[in-house]
Amino acid sequence: MVSEDEKNNEKGFGYEIFIALVSVLSIFNLAIVFIPGVNPEAVQVVEIINLFLTIIFVLDFVYRITTTKSKSYYFFHDFGWADLLACSPTLRFLRLFRIFKAYRLLKNHGVKEITDYLSYHRAEAALYILIFSVLIILEVGSFLVLSVESKAPNANITTAGDALWWAYVTITTVGYGDKYPVTSAGRLVGILVMTTGVGIFATFAGFISNKLLTPPDKAEEEKIEEDISQFEKQILARMDELKSSLLQQERKNNEISIKLEKMGRILAQNKTIMPMEKEENEEAPKEGPEPGEKYYKEGKSKADYKSSFWKNIPKK
Repeated sequence: MVSEDEKNNEKGFGYEIFIALVSVLSIFNLAIVFIPGVNPEAVQVVEIINLFLTIIFVLDFVYRITTTKSKSYYFFHDFGWADLLACSPTLRFLRLFRIFKAYRLLKNHGVKEITDYLSYHRAEAALYILIFSVLIILEVGSFLVLSVESKAPNANITTAGDALWWAYVTITTVGYGDKYPVTSAGRLVGILVMTTGVGIFATFAGFISNKLLTPPDKAEEEKIEEDISQFEKQILARMDELKSSLLQQERKNNEISIKLEKMGRILAQNKTIMPMEKEENEEAPKEGPEPGEKYYKEGKSKADYKSSFWKNIPKK
């Protein structure tokens, strides 16, 4: 029998939402591949991003199977088999099960609890947002710049590798200058990539500084508060169980009280009937002893009784 604690395979709200978003991106990429008329090099960008997503899913499965308390329950009952098969490029549609897990997470905990958790653990949420944002900007920036630059005669961004390299060095604001857009639409894409890149790496720098400069006492305080929150949840669950048990006991006590009340009425009726029977027995005339009863009690035989009877009869 698997306990509720062993069934729970959640790895934190931030991580679960990140995996769900990556799954949505993977399903979206699967649809893009089959859209007719798309630049083949742009499709190649999507395939390269899907390779990185597959690596993330493999690491996620290994992480879950090695940290779960019940490996058999996770694999057979919590869609672990789907997580493993979804790592295959031909079975990417099974990543829909990961989206279902995210929906179950929202349903079980509610949006308010999740947003409160992410607000309190901002550094953890920022790291996942950073990774996902880099993936999105790399894919969108590379896809768009290839789509608009491919028609230019003097374009130098012509392959998926060129586009991804340009997008990454633009996100980091390094800008080597070996690859650059030559069309107005391509330069507009570059502006968007540079602007978002500055925000992303500013967030990353803030995350690093938060981890390095946060004093140990504050980290321990956060852990203690988290433990207290878990303890309060356990107490509330036990109180609910105790309340349910008390209600059941109260119903049983009411049933017992009703039965005792019925038995009391029956005994009261019997007490009123018994004195009447006693009075009737006292008023009934007592019958004398049977003939020979005295002799029988004294241990004499029936012959002695007859002999005495005839002796007492007077002779004429």
